[in-house]
Amino acid sequence: MFDKNYFIQVIESKLSGTEQFLVDVKLSPGRLAVFIDKPAGITIEECTALNRFLINELEPSGFMDSHEIEVSSPGMDQPLKIYKQYQRRIGRNVKVIMPDGKLHKGKLLSANDNEFELLETIETKENKKKIKRESNIKLNYNQIKEVKLEF
Repeated sequence: MFDKNYFIQVIESKLSGTEQFLVDVKLSPGRLAVFIDKPAGITIEECTALNRFLINELEPSGFMDSHEIEVSSPGMDQPLKIYKQYQRRIGRNVKVIMPDGKLHKGKLLSANDNEFELLETIETKENKKKIKRESNIKLNYNQIKEVKLEF
């Protein structure tokens, strides 16, 4: 009865009509972890409110007898998973890891449902001098392995 899709539907229904959005749900034995965000950044109070909602929703079923619930932001060190996270980070420096291991670093310029644009900074050496070049690249989400914020 309780699979990941069930929780996604319940949570998205609760968040509907707010600026908040679901980033990820992780269901493991004994634990339900929910990651939410919003354009201005999620607050502890908003996480607590969703946590209480889920407890009230799941208590009658007995789910809470064998599981704990954790609701939080995804964390700055976690990979970006959905395009709304990319939109929130426009103007920030990111590092993109491709499936073949190639690394792209640069400033996130834009994002939509299918792709994002990066102003990539490439450093090369010519005659013992470091030369920086910038180029715009567009990447589809399905072409990448992982994107993280660069600190």
